[in-house]
Amino acid sequence: MRKKDILGNFSNNPDMKFIHSIRKISENPAEYAALITFLPGCKNKIIEEEGKQIQWAGAGYKMLMYLPIDEKWCLSTYYTPDNELLFWYFDISRGNFIDEYGMPCTDDIFLDLAIQPNGKKITLDANELQDALDSGEVTEEDFSNAHVVHDQLIDSKWSDVDFLIQLSNKILLEVSV
Repeated sequence: MRKKDILGNFSNNPDMKFIHSIRKISENPAEYAALITFLPGCKNKIIEEEGKQIQWAGAGYKMLMYLPIDEKWCLSTYYTPDNELLFWYFDISRGNFIDEYGMPCTDDIFLDLAIQPNGKKITLDANELQDALDSGEVTEEDFSNAHVVHDQLIDSKWSDVDFLIQLSNKILLEVSV
């Protein structure tokens, strides 16, 4: 598992130049959000989906991260420099927490879920989770729980595009203040 802070651990990467805003957007339950805007000089980041390359980071791109403390996932929403929605990305975790520096974090457990604006759902890094189980880095319980959380996300409002659009817009307004 990997500790990942609400800034996506980009602050530890010299290729990822950005500015950010972090807000606690709810007290009970505790929810945090961060808006990251990548600056000129930021290394372009690209993923490939069905033979198509999709840039998700570079000058002007944005990432909105939503981290509810009482969940076992965090949600990132990616935008182009023209504010076009690219996709939503759930990092499934062992849990979310506030670290010793007061930074909201997640205990990333490898398995991820991406949802495209057209509603297509893509499970990512299942092989990494299996490798972590095989190597003893995660337990059988962690492995099983990750799949349960993944399936719950798919079978709930969290995979509904209209809901995600409304949520992302609401959080974007709150963190941009």
